Amino acid sequence: MNSFKPYAAMPFYPGPVSVHPDVARALSQDYAPPRMGTEYLELYKSVRSRLQKVLGTKEDVLMGTGEGMLVLWGALKSLLKPGDTVLSVGTGVFGDGFADMAEVLGCKAVRVSEPYDTTITAATLEKVKDAVLAHRPVLMTAVHCETPSGTLNPLEELGCLKKDLGVPFLVVDAVASAGGAPVHADLWNADCVLGGSQKCLACPPDMSFMSVSEAAWKRIREVGYAGYDAIQPFDHAIEDPMRFPYTPNWWGVAALDASLSALEREGLEQVFARHEAVARQCREGVKALGLSLWPVEGAVNSPTVTAVRMPEGWQWSDWRAALVERGLYVGGSLGPLAGRVFRMGHMGTQANAEAMSAALAVMKDILAR
Repeated sequence: MNSFKPYAAMPFYPGPVSVHPDVARALSQDYAPPRMGTEYLELYKSVRSRLQKVLGTKEDVLMGTGEGMLVLWGALKSLLKPGDTVLSVGTGVFGDGFADMAEVLGCKAVRVSEPYDTTITAATLEKVKDAVLAHRPVLMTAVHCETPSGTLNPLEELGCLKKDLGVPFLVVDAVASAGGAPVHADLWNADCVLGGSQKCLACPPDMSFMSVSEAAWKRIREVGYAGYDAIQPFDHAIEDPMRFPYTPNWWGVAALDASLSALEREGLEQVFARHEAVARQCREGVKALGLSLWPVEGAVNSPTVTAVRMPEGWQWSDWRAALVERGLYVGGSLGPLAGRVFRMGHMGTQANAEAMSAALAVMKDILAR
């Protein structure tokens, strides 16, 4: 596809990101109905094993048709029963959002909620320990990359705490980090780590994936939730395409295959280093323009998205319009951060140093008006 072009001159939206050219080529092909022959099943198995490396797990990995929220809801509905206690560890909109979702499902939500410009600290872990001992949750939740805040939560110690205190299950949202930062599902003692195609993997927002521990599988079979976002129908699907719960998305899996192939050619460690380098370039660049990062000093900044306080004297709508006029697309933020923060998504194809230099030059020109 020689005619392939990004959606903008400088795409830095925090997801969905500009798709990878190899992904566009994969999507330009036609595929047979997935239940014809064995080709789709072999592709699914191959992508599954490669996603295990991206998620840092030796456990099962499954893929469903739908963007990342599919597996967020699917994991909770498949692991929980009404009345169960859920402990959400939140440092942002999505972390606290897990508690809201649990309450919708008829569960009791206990929140350890930290300020949205921080990340998990030793003090947070003490709060988590106290909450676990007081409430004995069935499930604990956390977010790796809080995209609205531009932060990356360290999760190894939280995972150790989960294991030491005997919390049955830990669910981690890694939608905005998987493929752009190291993810360690097994090291974190996480039972389900959730990902989406539209962020670091630079695919359309039509696929989601998740790791599933053996303990989680046992609970999923016990709960028996049925629905489009259910996990149980994927049990043994890897053995026979006729077992898949709905029409498999060959195009979506082929797109993931193309993305993962590109990552493997570059090398995962090199991919992570590229994201870190462009993130550092972004942070240093905006500070040189006199702008302030949203996260406080000492918080862990994400290598996939940078959150910046709005320039003095600018409203978000006017700032966005000025950038778009020059071909630069960035994102606003969500919840209590809306209107106060703009975000640059440097993940996947957008983790590009040359493009970042051009974007910073545009902002410099606009601020100098």
